[in-house]
Amino acid sequence: MTTRTRADRLDEAVAGLLAGDRPSVDPELAPLVDAAALIRAALSPMPVGARFSSRLEARLVRRRRLAAAAAAISDVTRRELRQPGRLAIAGVISSAVIGVGLTALALWIGTRRHAATGVPPAHR
Repeated sequence: MTTRTRADRLDEAVAGLLAGDRPSVDPELAPLVDAAALIRAALSPMPVGARFSSRLEARLVRRRRLAAAAAAISDVTRRELRQPGRLAIAGVISSAVIGVGLTALALWIGTRRHAATGVPPAHR
C-alpha cells in the first residue's frame, strides 16, 4: 500500500478547495487548508479585459503551432532513423550543401574586399 506524503495530501486538499469543496483533512493540515480558504475568500477574481484575452489567446495558439511543428519534426526524424541508407544520404547531402555554401561565402567576401579597395584580384 502506497502512503501519500503530506505535500500530496495538502495539494489534493487545496485543489478540492479551489474546485469549491470543503475537504476534510488531517488535524496537522487543517491550519494550512484554513489559511488557503481565507486567502481564496479575500482575493476576489479580477475582471479580464478584452485586450488581455486576445493576447493570451494569440500566445496559446502560437504555442500549439510550435508543439505541432516539433511533433512533426520528431515523427520525420523517428521515421528516417529507422532506415540507415536514408540517413547516410541525408548526411552526404547536408555536408555538400554546407561545403558549397561556405565556398560561396568565401568567394563573395573575397570579391567584396577587392571591390572596396579598387584593386583587381591577382590572377595566378
